[in-house]
Amino acid sequence: MGKPANPGARALVADIGGTHARFALVDLETLEISEIRQFPCAEHNGIEAAAEIYLAGLKERPRQGAVAVAAPLGGGKIKLTNSTWSFTAESLASATSLDDILLLNDFEALSLSLPHLCAEELHQIGGDVPAPRATKVVLGPGTGIGVAGLVWSAADWIAVPSEGGHVSLAAHSRHEFELVERLRGSHDHLSAERVLSGPGLANLYRVIADSHGVAAEPLQPNDVLTLGLAGSDPLAVEALALFVTWLGAFAGDLALAFCARGGVYLGGGIVPKIVSALSRGAFREAFEAKGRMRSLLAPIPAFVILTEFATLRGAAVGLRANVLRSRDL
Repeated sequence: MGKPANPGARALVADIGGTHARFALVDLETLEISEIRQFPCAEHNGIEAAAEIYLAGLKERPRQGAVAVAAPLGGGKIKLTNSTWSFTAESLASATSLDDILLLNDFEALSLSLPHLCAEELHQIGGDVPAPRATKVVLGPGTGIGVAGLVWSAADWIAVPSEGGHVSLAAHSRHEFELVERLRGSHDHLSAERVLSGPGLANLYRVIADSHGVAAEPLQPNDVLTLGLAGSDPLAVEALALFVTWLGAFAGDLALAFCARGGVYLGGGIVPKIVSALSRGAFREAFEAKGRMRSLLAPIPAFVILTEFATLRGAAVGLRANVLRSRDL
């Protein structure tokens, strides 16, 4: 869509999830992010409407942008996995009047941020130092759960988009099998996302209450987190503990699938709130409990991404690389 501006120019970056849409400006040379605004998706008709509001508030409109969306990208209409929003590249370009727009999956963008995160933006849980230029994997529970890989080529990092959050959830004990059956209900497939997400945590609280023969309070996901962390509700404590264990097992599966000696990174809206629970040992034990592969997983570090703007930074990294490639053609 037109000739892209130089890589030092300011650009639009956006992180469009199932609950919130974030917009910002970024300096593509320094990756410094500014003018951040967040919009609740439920209060706007679509990404085009939210983008128009954001851009109208700027003194100077950017010419290029990158938009990370919580959806698979395959051409044509893009439908967010956990939102009613849908759009096309053409409708977004018309609404924003940008000369050039790069669309990325949200965890594809998040993976591109990994080499650019500093130590203060990460909390390590076990393992050793990441192997240089080894494959990395990122996952994160929020409204859903995203997964992506990051591999080194001869010259740069390449993101590997994935819909790994929709693999089948695995149970590892009789009690977990019983809960899986309750969670599955009338569904023919129980994915990891149906448990390892905000709505999934609320569902887990409900089925644990059912398994104990008590009526579950109609709690929101953040209520379960708060009560579980405080230890003030035994059902919430059990739900959070199992959530942490299943998240560790799932993260270990992904570490095996990607042979992620460069580290496993946890992002999304939930994990920064439960760092204390993730650090107690159950997460790491489940992560490494892979039989003969324990010795392979033991040195692989796991990191919680503490900054909430990593996806925006990764979108900027992707856009900068795209601009430079275009200028070299």
